[in-house]
Amino acid sequence: MAPLARPAAPPPHSPNATSYTSLLRALDRRTIVKATMDDASHVARVVYRDGATAAVRYPASDSTLAQRMASDGVDVSIASGSAQLLPLLLPLFALAFMVAAGIFIATRARRRARPQPEAGHAAALSVLDAEVTPSTTPETRFADVAGCDEAVEELAEVVEFLRTPERFALVDARMPAGLLLSGPPGTGKTMLARALAGEAGVSFYAASASEFVEKFVGVGASRVRDLFKRAISTAPSVIFIDEIDAIGRRRSDEDGNPEREQTLNELLVRMDGFASSDQVVVVAATNRPDVLDAALLRPGRFSRQITVGLPSAEGRRKILAVHSASKPLAPSVDLDAIATTTGGFSGAQLAELLNEAAIMGARARRAWIEGDDVREGQRRVLAGPKRKSAPIAEGELEKIAYHEAGHVVCAELCEHHENAQHVTIDPRGNAMGFALFGQEDRALHDEQHLHDAMIAALGGRAAEQLAFGRVSTGAKNDLEKVSAIARAAVTEFGMSSRLGQFVGDERRLSNQTKARIDREVERLVATAYGDALALLEEHRRELDLLAERLLEARELERVDIVSVLSSPRNFTKAPEIRRLREQAA
Repeated sequence: MAPLARPAAPPPHSPNATSYTSLLRALDRRTIVKATMDDASHVARVVYRDGATAAVRYPASDSTLAQRMASDGVDVSIASGSAQLLPLLLPLFALAFMVAAGIFIATRARRRARPQPEAGHAAALSVLDAEVTPSTTPETRFADVAGCDEAVEELAEVVEFLRTPERFALVDARMPAGLLLSGPPGTGKTMLARALAGEAGVSFYAASASEFVEKFVGVGASRVRDLFKRAISTAPSVIFIDEIDAIGRRRSDEDGNPEREQTLNELLVRMDGFASSDQVVVVAATNRPDVLDAALLRPGRFSRQITVGLPSAEGRRKILAVHSASKPLAPSVDLDAIATTTGGFSGAQLAELLNEAAIMGARARRAWIEGDDVREGQRRVLAGPKRKSAPIAEGELEKIAYHEAGHVVCAELCEHHENAQHVTIDPRGNAMGFALFGQEDRALHDEQHLHDAMIAALGGRAAEQLAFGRVSTGAKNDLEKVSAIARAAVTEFGMSSRLGQFVGDERRLSNQTKARIDREVERLVATAYGDALALLEEHRRELDLLAERLLEARELERVDIVSVLSSPRNFTKAPEIRRLREQAA
């Protein structure tokens, strides 16, 4: 049987052979006589020697195909398609781009040339929408604000005015349009404003005065207008402006700010425009009431000023009770003792104290807060956390122990200074050691109080001088404190026996008077330092014992301090300075 015959392979120039590979084979065999290349579609239309034609798609990466065909004698031509038109279209594209860019630049220029009040008005709306949109009635109530009972009483009648204005209309009474809350930071001014709106059940607008001040004149005034319009439209309402001194500072020709002054003028005008039926109360807060403009404080504006000061011992007890209500306290936590030893703390500091105590409890994996946690929280608020990796050279720990022991011993001996409640030589924050003293709630201080405060502050440096014969840089903060006390005694309180009842602004004094003040400050500081040295020399044994005990235990509580100081002799607070001076005389 004869074998089957194989089918004949198509010639390379067959119209069916349209692959890129067959095109390259035909080119090698020189069977292509003519080719038309279309670079836009990457298609080569070729004519073979026998007259057959084919359209072959070649890859865009083969950019030398036309050159190879031409070198092999193929008549190559480029199709007159979009690729040939591209060089002609490029100038048109460039021209269109330049025209569009010119239109954009002209539009931006026209927008910038518009009057600034319009731009400021748009900015004001965006800020008001983001910052002072009236919220629902605040949940804060007067029961949530402790330690400022007098301020709450003053605001209580404003609540009645917002609730029942007809009672006041019967006797033609008009509530103050503005209330100014002044006091140190952290005393609860913002909480009082929120509690006012919460108790009255009205809309609450809160904004910072700095939000009204911009570099463009007219923007702040526009924001004030929009804020008051919103408040009146949703009356009864409360407007709260925090840090009012940012726009309400005293105006002067020397350092005038047109934008700030225009904003202040708009605020003054808006507050004058209130009617008794508007039922809008403006509450402002500041830490610096002394710098406010007189026009802002006159009757009809912020005429009612409410001082929110630091809480007393009873107030601190109430604040601690409010902030600890939701915290699981162990029976060992004595809030009364904490209130006694936190004199000078603001409400915010007391809240932070309890929060730090809660963190300490969680860190110890406990579900309750111990007394040690609260004491650690107090120290963290005052001086920061412990620095276990603080660099201490050889011999420096002894200097720190004597320094802190000197503070404690001098405070124990000064008749008008509070006793030390805690002393440590463990570094905290920027301090290499510190002593924590009780603080008596006192409104007035006489000369002896200030003198004893300087003695206690200089006790650390005096102890270093006695123990080592030289002083160190550890008394930097002590010296700053003592210098401030002495200068205030001379220039603010008139307690200088040499300058007399003199009080004056040092910026407006002659050079001769300034020199006399400097000499008197130096004398007061030198006298206090001499008294500190005399006290520690008289009680050198107690100083050594306390320093040695500190080196052993690193930190001592009040009971430990009393145990060390009362063991060698009857060491009680007494007018030691007076006795030593009488002996010297």
